[in-house]
Amino acid sequence: MSNSSRGEISPSLIFHHRPATYGFLGHESHEDPAIPINPNMLNFLSPLMEEKFIKGIYCDRKDSKMMSLEFRNQLMVFYIYLTLYITILVAFSILLNSEGKISDSHLTFHLVYLTTILAISYLALYSFHRSPYCLYHCRFILVAVGVLFLIYLIIGDERVLTGLISESYKPSQIPNTIGVVCWIVMMRNILYDSFYLIAILSITSVLLFLSFSLGYSPLSHYSVLAECLIMVLFLGLQVIEAHKYDYRSRQLFYRSECEKENFDIPEIDVDMQDVVKSEIEHLVSSCDSIKNDIKYGYSVVMFADVKNRLKNASIEVEKIKRRIAHGHYYKEIRFKEPEAIDEEDKAFINQNYMEIKHENEVFERSATKKFTLTEENAKNKKAFPFSNYGTSKLESVLATLGRNWNFDIWFIYNATGSSVFVIAKYLLKKWKLNETFSIAENISDLYFKEMESSYKNNPYHNACHAADVCHSLLFFYHQTTLHAYLSALDMLSSIIAALGHDVGHPAVTNRYLINNKDELAFQYNDQSVLENMHCSTTFTMMQKQNCNILAGLVSADWFKARKLIIEMILETDMSKHFEILGRFKTRAVNLSDIDIEKSDDKMIIMAMGLKCSDIGHSAKAKDLHEKWTQLVCEEFFNQGDFEKQKQQPVSMYCDRETTNIPKSQAGFIKNICLPLFEVWCNYLKSDVVNTLVLEQMKKNLAMWEAKSKGRRATQKFYSDDTKGSSDLIRHVSASNIQLDKPKI
Repeated sequence: MSNSSRGEISPSLIFHHRPATYGFLGHESHEDPAIPINPNMLNFLSPLMEEKFIKGIYCDRKDSKMMSLEFRNQLMVFYIYLTLYITILVAFSILLNSEGKISDSHLTFHLVYLTTILAISYLALYSFHRSPYCLYHCRFILVAVGVLFLIYLIIGDERVLTGLISESYKPSQIPNTIGVVCWIVMMRNILYDSFYLIAILSITSVLLFLSFSLGYSPLSHYSVLAECLIMVLFLGLQVIEAHKYDYRSRQLFYRSECEKENFDIPEIDVDMQDVVKSEIEHLVSSCDSIKNDIKYGYSVVMFADVKNRLKNASIEVEKIKRRIAHGHYYKEIRFKEPEAIDEEDKAFINQNYMEIKHENEVFERSATKKFTLTEENAKNKKAFPFSNYGTSKLESVLATLGRNWNFDIWFIYNATGSSVFVIAKYLLKKWKLNETFSIAENISDLYFKEMESSYKNNPYHNACHAADVCHSLLFFYHQTTLHAYLSALDMLSSIIAALGHDVGHPAVTNRYLINNKDELAFQYNDQSVLENMHCSTTFTMMQKQNCNILAGLVSADWFKARKLIIEMILETDMSKHFEILGRFKTRAVNLSDIDIEKSDDKMIIMAMGLKCSDIGHSAKAKDLHEKWTQLVCEEFFNQGDFEKQKQQPVSMYCDRETTNIPKSQAGFIKNICLPLFEVWCNYLKSDVVNTLVLEQMKKNLAMWEAKSKGRRATQKFYSDDTKGSSDLIRHVSASNIQLDKPKI
């Protein structure tokens, strides 16, 4: 928010204290008799309030180190007046001396004193421009200049000056007494009617006049007293008016501050530099900009009806902003700074993380040497014994499910030959979900065995990935306060959604299926093709004999579970990544109005948890992260091979011959994962998640960036300690992918 919206009063508002304006605008009826000021000195009791008042008058609204435009104009008038006055005094002193009306000693006094005052005053002006401290205390500096000039006007009077230097009085003088009252009027103007400062100057003037005139003037004391009383009468009127105007100014300022407090709507400072923004975020940003402009207008307008209209306008803009945040305004995605994203990364984002567009895209292939992830390609899937380590160790590992972020699902798979089934059986028993929902154990066993067998032997989108995602989701639940708001039905739905979120995945993208006119794309009208298929498969399996895991639910709970499972799985559609992120960020971070105790909002939060878990491997420890990266790249490369066979343009980062894996992974984490997890962690506010997840992701990003800069794309980037990941390819060999050829 700009400084113009921080409660600083515009200097122009000071002139609302003038009688006609003050009465015309009806300010008297709004005066607060309990305003927190010292009634004697007329300064605010709160030092902070007093500082804001002074800065609001003398300092610029946007930069408190600079003087305000109003004060600059007042200074210009003041210095023109002072310079012309001194010039006139000097000129007439020289003329009087040339005619023998004043002595040379008098002329010397006038010239030296006036030149000194002029030099000091311009030095003060320089300090106002150069020093914020001097600018803030300019009132006292100006008062000091004013006192010096008053001393001159009183001592420089020929009647006083002749007495001081013991010369004979000649009745030829410059009228300094009238200069005193004129000077007080000018000081009122430059000091913005500061009561106690004008009182100080007026009292000083009277005391100096009485002291020097009575002591040194050749006039009778009655003449001096008469002149002094006339001066007191005029200066007293100035002090009274200064008191009235200063009080009114502070009334206006205080009322303005109180109105601003009522007008203010708290804003959250989110320090996230998103390169890609959804339309919803741009619209919300525009609403905030409009509100700031309205707020500025509110701060400078004093008409009550206009202020009410502005306040109502701001409230309406806030309503619009929140309706946008809760609505469906996130179709278009914009790159905030197009040059900030590598062209290949931009193409990758367009192809995989934005709504699919039907257009022909051609990519140039760089002439680099062939690059492969592994030298070994297993021919057949290896069969694993149920346990290589013994039941006790298996149980101890399963006990860390949802608690150890770097839980290794591959250990479970190696030990049992299963992943989805083992994880599901363990969790249902641990939380007694079978008993809670009257699910026969043989039914839940058959259902999750059917689910696991429905996963294809893909390098990445396989049953182990589903089980790992389920673990990551439970980690987010356990290590934050989320679990306190989740019911048993929520937990059962989460397990089903996480374990089934990629069931039947064909190891190619939605874009590939649509471009190749696959029957799945036809079935789901090109909309979240795979995600809709996963949802459908998850529920279709329940119709098989002895597989209906939700049969025991009452109708209301069944529909709740179905809605939640579908919503969670559909949110994993990466072509809607920025839309989903923009909506969640606006609700959870910018507006902070998402409430987990509301069912719809809880669904959004749980869906975001699954979405983050789906790409959670990007934040795993180095060894696990590199293993998963090897598998996902192998799956991408297989799709690229299919596209080459069909003589189609190869999707970005799917060409095993040209893809620079470190560069692609750095771009993936930087542009996709990190912005998502920053928002997610900002909402969760968990030190554990920040340390184990977000910080590890940043380390992984730094690793890939270092590899990308230090090695050529054709060089292997896996170290010897990760060469075991080649075993993963043997377990889920690309040669065994059961991918049906698209029907064209």
